[in-house]
Amino acid sequence: MAKGDHNTGWPGFFRVFTVLCAIMLLLAQGGQEMTLTAGQRQVLSVYEGLTLWTVPALFMLWGMFALEEGRPQVSAALTGLTLPALCTLLFWGVVYAITAPLLAGSGGNFTLAGLIDILLWVLKGGAHFHLWVLYPLIGLYLVHPALHRFASSASRGELCYFLGLCFLFASLLPLWAGVWPDSTLANLLDRLRVHLVLGWTGCYVGGWYLRHYTISRISEYVLYLLGLLGLVLTTLSPSVGPLSPDLTRRYMAPNVLLTAAALCALFRYVLGISEERSRRRAVSQLGACAFGVYLIHQLWVLIFQRFGVSPLSISPVLSVPLFALALFLLSLPVAWLISLIPGVGTKLT
Repeated sequence: MAKGDHNTGWPGFFRVFTVLCAIMLLLAQGGQEMTLTAGQRQVLSVYEGLTLWTVPALFMLWGMFALEEGRPQVSAALTGLTLPALCTLLFWGVVYAITAPLLAGSGGNFTLAGLIDILLWVLKGGAHFHLWVLYPLIGLYLVHPALHRFASSASRGELCYFLGLCFLFASLLPLWAGVWPDSTLANLLDRLRVHLVLGWTGCYVGGWYLRHYTISRISEYVLYLLGLLGLVLTTLSPSVGPLSPDLTRRYMAPNVLLTAAALCALFRYVLGISEERSRRRAVSQLGACAFGVYLIHQLWVLIFQRFGVSPLSISPVLSVPLFALALFLLSLPVAWLISLIPGVGTKLT
C-alpha cells in the first residue's frame, strides 16, 4: 500500500488530459448530429471511440481526490462536497440557460419568477447537456461518508471483491444482457438491478484504489493490454453483430472502463511528471482548474456558433483536436479568474 503517497503531480496531469479529451468527445458527439458526409461521420466516430473513456475517468478522478483527502463525517461531506456540487450545478445551469438564448438572439427571461423557473428546471435535470455528470456526482457525494468509511477500513481483498462486483454487475452482465437479452441471466439482472447502484460507485472507489495502492508489475502490464484491446474495440466497433456500438460504446462497457483504468495506471507509473517541485506545483495548479475548463468551454462553443464558426469548418481530422485545444486554452484563464473569487471561486470550478 502506498500509504502517505500524496502525489499531486500525476493526478493533476491525468485530470488535465482527461478534460482535454472530454472536450474532444463532446465535439465528436455534437458533430455527428450535423449533416455530414460518410467520411466525416466516420472520422468523428473514431474520435468518439478514442475518447469515450473520459466519462468514467472523471468519476475516477473525483473519487481518488475525495476519498483520499478525507471528509468521512456526514456533516463535512454534505457541506464540503454535496452542497458545493449542487451549487455548481445550479450556477452553471442558470448561466447556460440565460446565455444560450441570448447568443442565439432570442432574448431571455430575467425576472425573479423566470430565475426560479430556471432553477427548478435545472433541479429536474434540464441543465445544459455537458453538465449531466454533476447529477450522479451529487448522488455519489451523498453516499460519500459510507464509501469513505468502507474504503478506509476495508482490506485490499475486500476492496478488490467490491470492485469486482461493480465490474461484473455494472459492466460485464449488462453487456451479456445486451447480446443475449432473453437469457435467464439477463432476466435475473433486470430483477436485481444491482447495476443501477454499482456503476458510478465502482469508478469512484476504483479511482481511489488506483491512486492509493501500488499494483504489481504484472498486473500493470495486463491492465495496459486490456486497456489497449478495449480502446481498439471501442474505436472499431462494427455497426452490426453482437458487439455493436450500442453495447461497446456505453460509458459502463467493459472495454471503456478498462481503457480508463489503464490510462490512469499509465499516468501514475509511466507518464508522471518529474519530482522537480516547481513543475509539480504548476501541474497541480493547472489540474485544479481543469474541471472549471470543462464547465466553461461550452460558453465558447456558443460564442463560436453565434459568429458562424463551426468545428467542422475544416476537416474533422484536424478540427476536433485543434478546436478542443483552443477551447481548453480559452477557458483556462476564465476558470483561473473565477477560482480566485474569495469563498466561492474554487467551488464553482
